Amino acid sequence: MLVQVGKRFVSEQREIDLQFTKGMKELLSKSKVFEDCHDEFIRDLIVSSNRKEYPPNRYLMEEGTRGDSMIVLFKGGVEVTANGRYVCKLRDGSIVGESALLNIDSKRTASVRSIQKCDVAIIFRSTFHSILEKYPWEKRKFQREMKGKLMELGKLIDSKDDINLEQQTAQCDMLKTIPLFSHDEAMDEFVAELAMNGSTHWFRPGRVIIQEGDTRCDEMYVLLKGAVEVTACGEFLGRLENDIFGEVGLLDLLERRTANVIAATQCHCMMFRREVVIPVLAKYPDARMKLLQHARQRLVALNESITLQEKHSKGGAKSRGLHTTAPLPTRLEGCAVGFGPSLPPGDAHLFAASHLFQDCPIDLLRELSSRFETKKYADRAVIIKEGSDFRLDSDYIFFIARGQVEVWAGGHFVTLLTDGEVFGDLAAFEATDSNFVRRKCQVISKGPTTLRAITGSNLMTALKSQPDEELMQVWAEIRQQRYAKVQFKQDTQKQSVKLRTDPLDVMFMKLPMVVLPSTAKGREPVRVPQIEGLQLAIEDSCREGAAWRTSSAVAAALSAREAPAAIGLPPPVTPVLSIQPPKSARH
Repeated sequence: MLVQVGKRFVSEQREIDLQFTKGMKELLSKSKVFEDCHDEFIRDLIVSSNRKEYPPNRYLMEEGTRGDSMIVLFKGGVEVTANGRYVCKLRDGSIVGESALLNIDSKRTASVRSIQKCDVAIIFRSTFHSILEKYPWEKRKFQREMKGKLMELGKLIDSKDDINLEQQTAQCDMLKTIPLFSHDEAMDEFVAELAMNGSTHWFRPGRVIIQEGDTRCDEMYVLLKGAVEVTACGEFLGRLENDIFGEVGLLDLLERRTANVIAATQCHCMMFRREVVIPVLAKYPDARMKLLQHARQRLVALNESITLQEKHSKGGAKSRGLHTTAPLPTRLEGCAVGFGPSLPPGDAHLFAASHLFQDCPIDLLRELSSRFETKKYADRAVIIKEGSDFRLDSDYIFFIARGQVEVWAGGHFVTLLTDGEVFGDLAAFEATDSNFVRRKCQVISKGPTTLRAITGSNLMTALKSQPDEELMQVWAEIRQQRYAKVQFKQDTQKQSVKLRTDPLDVMFMKLPMVVLPSTAKGREPVRVPQIEGLQLAIEDSCREGAAWRTSSAVAAALSAREAPAAIGLPPPVTPVLSIQPPKSARH
C-alpha cells in the first residue's frame, strides 16, 4: 500500500522484489485495460498492490459474491468454473476481475480456484480510485470507459461529465445499510443504479426538508446519517433514522406532501429526482413492488393516526392522560416511530428518540408521562454530583428532552448522552425504601438542557403497574454496559497512577565560548562552545558561586559600617582581643 508523506507517496513494503515488479509491469502494460496508461501510474499500481500466495485448492474468488478487486496471476495455475461447469484454465500472466475496478456493484460471474501454488497480486477498487486522483489523464480515460459502459447498459440516467468513482462506491455501500435495501440480493443492482444517479445533501438541525401540503413531489430522500422528525396536522407522528421518506408523493399515491419532515440532528441524505427513480423502477419490478408496499404501509399508519386524533377531538377529551375507548395507534414496520396524539408532543418526541422506550406499550409511556416534571439547566450546570446520596422518595431519574449532558467519573470523562437517553438510573435500581446509595458519576449539562424528571419511587410504581419484561431486560443490559464503562475508567486511572514516573531534576548550563583563529584570510575568528568534561564545568560553576557569595558578604559588611555615620552616629566599635602567649613562651 502507498502512504502519503508530504507530496510523495511511499510504499509500506520494506522490500520490493525487482523481478516481481518487472513482470507485473509487462503484464499490466499488455492488458487492454491499462495498455495506454502512463508508466508512473502502472508503477504506483504495482507498489500499492497486495501480494499474496495461495496453496492448491483454494478459491481466489467465488461466483455470486460482490467483487471489489482485480487479481493478477503472477505465477501458478487456476481453474475457472461458472454455474457449476468447467470453463477454462489460466496460467502465468492472466488477469481476472478487472471489471470490478470500474463497476460500482459488480458481482462475480465465475469462480476461480487454484490448482497449484499461486503467487498473485491483488489491486482493490478503493486503492485504484485513490491512485486515479493523482493522474488526471487516466482518471478521464476510465471515467469515459465507465460512462460508455453504463450508458450502453442503460444504468446511467443522468449524463454526467465527471463521475466520481470512489464517492459513488461509498454511497452504494451506505445505501445498502438502509433496512429497506439490506438483506435482499434482488435489490443490489437497483441500489447500485440509484447510487450512480443521486446527489448528496446535508441539512442542519431545524431545517424543513419536506413541507406539508407542497404540490412539488419530485424528490425522494434516503436518510444515511442523523434523524428527522415527522409531523402532520400539527401533531408529532414520529422520528425516522436510517430510512427513506418522500416516496409517497414521488410514486403518485397522493398529489400533495402528507407531512412535514424536519431535521432533528445534522442529517446526511441522498436525494433522487422523479426522472431518475421512475425509469430505474421500471427496470426492476421487484424493487418497485417493495417500495410501493412500503409507501402504502406508511400511508395506512398516517391515516390511522389522523383518525385517532379526530376521535380524540370529537370525544372532548380534556387531558391526554385520560384513557379513551378509541383504538391506540398502530406502529407498522418501516413507518415512523411515533405515538400519534396518545402522548403530549414533548414526551412523544422524547420517547420516539429513545431506543429504550420507542417500542414500549403506550399505556406504560402514558403512565410515565403523567408523573414527569420538567427541569431546565444552563450550560455547565451540575445536575448530579458524584458521591451524593440517592433516595427513592426524593431524588430523580432524568430523561433528556433537548440538549446534551456529559458523564464524568473520578475526574475522567465517561460518555456524552443526547436526546431520549436516561441517566441517574444506576443508583435507582440499587436503592430501596429503607436505605440509600451513593451516586457513582457526576453529570454536567453541555449547553442549555431540558430534562423530564421522575422520582425513583414514581418510576418503580409505574414499572410495576405496567410490567414489560422485554423493557426490563434491555434496560438491565444497558446498565451493565454503563457499569463496565465506569469500572474501566476507574481501573485505567489506577493503572496510570502506578505507571506514573518520578520527576527528574535537570540542570542546563551554558558552556563558555572560545575564539578559534580563522583558517581563511580576511575572515573574523569563529566563536564556538568550549567542550569540556561535566565535572570540570560543575567545579568552575561552584567556584564562581563561592566567589560571588564572598564578595556579597564583604559588600554587606562595608555598608553596615558606613550606615551609622550617614545618620550622625559613631561607628560601631570592634572589640580587640588580646592574645597572650603561653607561659612556656615567656621565658
